[in-house]
Amino acid sequence: MAASDTPVRAAGEASTGRGLLQYLRDVNAELKKAEWPTRAELIRLTQVVLILIAVVAAYCGSLDAVLSLITGKLFGQS
Repeated sequence: MAASDTPVRAAGEASTGRGLLQYLRDVNAELKKAEWPTRAELIRLTQVVLILIAVVAAYCGSLDAVLSLITGKLFGQS
């Protein structure tokens, strides 16, 4: 029979609460190191993303409409 059913922590391993706090401190430190875009860059890049979303949505909608017409003609549906 096993001596104990509880897992044994390795030497120097932090407890869950302490590990979480250290993780959050590390995340904060890394975010401070990041180079963030300027407001002008942020606005410009957001506009690019929104335009690309609109283009892809229009393409998908057009493709759906064309394929619906084709399948409707092939299978005799209106």
